[in-house]
Amino acid sequence: MNVKFRIRNVEAVQSFLRAIPRGAVKVALEAFTEYIVGNEQHGLKHQDPYKFVKRKSAYGSVSSDGAPDGYFSWKQFRYVAWKTKGFTENMGSASYRTGNSTSAWKAEPRNDGYRYTITNPTPGAYYTRDDYGQARQPAKVGWRKVSAVLADNYLGGIRAAVAAVKKYLADSKK
Repeated sequence: MNVKFRIRNVEAVQSFLRAIPRGAVKVALEAFTEYIVGNEQHGLKHQDPYKFVKRKSAYGSVSSDGAPDGYFSWKQFRYVAWKTKGFTENMGSASYRTGNSTSAWKAEPRNDGYRYTITNPTPGAYYTRDDYGQARQPAKVGWRKVSAVLADNYLGGIRAAVAAVKKYLADSKK
């Protein structure tokens, strides 16, 4: 699975980009997307705080073949038990996050730097962050969707773009 999105038709961004010189657009877009991708403190690379939620609270009783609550079948139950090396030793409030999905976000320039696409090729990103593919349990745990992360970091991205354009214009006057 590959999570990919483009920011389109945001009037504030479009009016900002129209107001700056053509050469500064590349600089502004790069700074904006770099801020949205972020780091450990903000953006898509920022992990939401860990919170334990039982599968049953997210999925309830869904099995038709008598599997335990929170599982769709005995096959799924056995797979989870095998993957977590048993329920007794690993279940509880311990975090099993590896950070692979969170750290895989990247901005790819397109059209000679006048467009950017933010992507994440890991399967985990689709099930934890995607606007359409997010599973119930990550949503209940508090993982924000891509659109929510974008909305939360939008103003910071604009500030980063403005700062980059000011620096670019100051350097070009020298």
